Amino acid sequence: MAWTDLVRDPIALILFGSFLNTGSEVQRKWWKRNPENKGHCYTEGLFRWSMHINYFGDTVLFLGWCLLTATWWTLVLPVLMAASFVFFHIPGLDAYLEERYGDEFVAYAKKTKKFMPFVY
Repeated sequence: MAWTDLVRDPIALILFGSFLNTGSEVQRKWWKRNPENKGHCYTEGLFRWSMHINYFGDTVLFLGWCLLTATWWTLVLPVLMAASFVFFHIPGLDAYLEERYGDEFVAYAKKTKKFMPFVY
């Protein structure tokens, strides 16, 4: 299934966004259960594709819901959501993570897109 097919099918966007958000959080939770990982920055699973894949998943999920309404003006919601993540939440969280994990986080940030895999 291509990305263009997803945009044409709001239910697919809702499911894909839910998978990105919830799946990434479940993967991180399982990883954190291992005592050997204590004090380390999680960079595996879906988070290897985007530092904030869960936020991207939320945006995709809401895009699907908005498309499902078949009302064009609702598209402002995922746009505002993405802008909020990119310009407000992500910079603050990145500063916190860099302080907490230091060089480990810096190395991860250099090689991983912040929000949208392969793009930003």
